[in-house]
Order: sequence, then C-alpha cells, then structure tokens
Amino acid sequence: MAYEAIMKIAVLIRVYNRIEDLKYNLQIIRDTWKENRYYIIVVSNGENKGYNIPDESLPLIDKLIILKDNAGHRKGNSQLLIEGSKYIPSDCEYTLILEADTWMYGDRIISKYIGILSQSKELVWASADWYDKVFALATDFAIVKSDYIKKNDRLFDFELFPECHIANTLRDTNAKFVWITENMPVHVPSYIFGYPYTIKNERRFYTFLDSKIVTHHIEFLKKGIEQKKKHFNVVANTDYFKDVKTNCKLWIRFKMKFWHNLSNCFIKKSWFFSKKYRVIEK
Repeated sequence: MAYEAIMKIAVLIRVYNRIEDLKYNLQIIRDTWKENRYYIIVVSNGENKGYNIPDESLPLIDKLIILKDNAGHRKGNSQLLIEGSKYIPSDCEYTLILEADTWMYGDRIISKYIGILSQSKELVWASADWYDKVFALATDFAIVKSDYIKKNDRLFDFELFPECHIANTLRDTNAKFVWITENMPVHVPSYIFGYPYTIKNERRFYTFLDSKIVTHHIEFLKKGIEQKKKHFNVVANTDYFKDVKTNCKLWIRFKMKFWHNLSNCFIKKSWFFSKKYRVIEK
C-alpha cells in the first residue's frame, strides 16, 4: 500500500566522477518526483581530480558538501555516506540513499516502500537483494529510516562488501529490512556470460522496468550518455529526453522484460542452500 501523506524526505546523493549523470539525475527528480517533498543532499569527493559540480545543478541542490580529501576507491563510498548523513534534516523521517548514476522516473516506488516501512518499528531499510548466496542489501538505491542512520554510527563504516556490511549491521542491531522486488534480480549467475541488458564484467542488470530505473556506468555503453537517455525513455515509456530519438519503445520494453524474467529460471545456489551472513575481515 502506498504511503498517502505528503512528507519531506531526504535524498542523499553521492558522487565522485559521474558529474554528467548527476546533472540529469537532479533534473529527473525535479521534473518527475511529485508524490512527496524532497530535500536534496549532494556529497562529492572528486573536486581535487577536477570533477566539479556544474553551476546549472546548484539550484537543484538543497545542501552541497564538497570533501577535499578523497578516502580512495574502497573507502570513498563509505566516506560520502558518513559525511552526507550528518546533514539529514531532523524533519525528514526517511532518507533515500542514491548513486548519482541511478535515475528513476517518478517516485511511486519511494512512496510504496515508505508505506511498508511505516507499518513496523523493526523495519528500517528497504532495497534490493544484492547477492544470491549471502545476505546483502543494495546501496545504490535504498530507503532508510533517518533515525536509524543517526543512531548507528557504524552503519556506513565499511571498506569491503558494503552491501554485506549493511546486512550484518541490521542483524547485529536486531533491525529488519524489506526487499524492493521491483529492482530484482540484480545479477545473473556467475556462470552466465554476455547476457543482454547487463554490465558485461559485473553481470548486473542496468534497467528495471517495474521501478522505471536505469543504473549503469556510461563508459560501458557504446554511445555513452546518449544511449543511457534512450534506455531511460524506454523504461519511463515516454520521451523524457527529447534530444534523443527513441523508436520501438514497446518492442525494447518487451525484450528487457523477457530477458529479466528469463534470468529467474537460471539455477542459483539459494535454491539449495540457505542464505548466510558473510564474515567480513577487517
């Protein structure tokens, strides 16, 4: 059941070098997220490498945090989340943590899962199931109770396997989560190669029709940002980006849905073994 009340939600967007992705993401949020009010926090750690937030994006940001020191690839994601979470307003009961390159048309999914989280004190997190054989919660798009973030300093204190760290932290604090099924499955099994609509090396889907999301790195696309815009028009089922021509949307949507659904038929370890929590060595 969707959450019907208009409420203020914090959106914590982290970015390093995906400045162009961020620009379009902010525009999409402004133009299509209409069911709630949003307080946009952008935290960046790429300025020293020349990745500057463009002036045209500044009016769409409520709070911009620029970190001068970059903690590096493994710790950088954690650094952005920890610093950004310090600026979540007290009147935002929920926070959406979002990668700059994860675009979503409309905010129906946000309202739906806030409604689910609001039904239980123990439920604090909603995101996709990241791995098949171990408990892992996606961090590219996740809805979290803000109070839980503020009370748990170690929630974002990770280096390796961030998705597993999040799941382990919830377990250790007796908190519960719900999967955002519209963003699943995330991956195809490791024995599958060259699967359509997945990032080649990661075997991860980059389009999700049910949530109207595209999430992929433009360097993996032959035509870069232009191709990503076309995919977005397809999942949105509208010509949001009018500067690109998107033909045969219905046919492409059918193919996306077919290949995504077919992946559910592949043999997975979770069919035979229960999920476990990954032991993460410091």
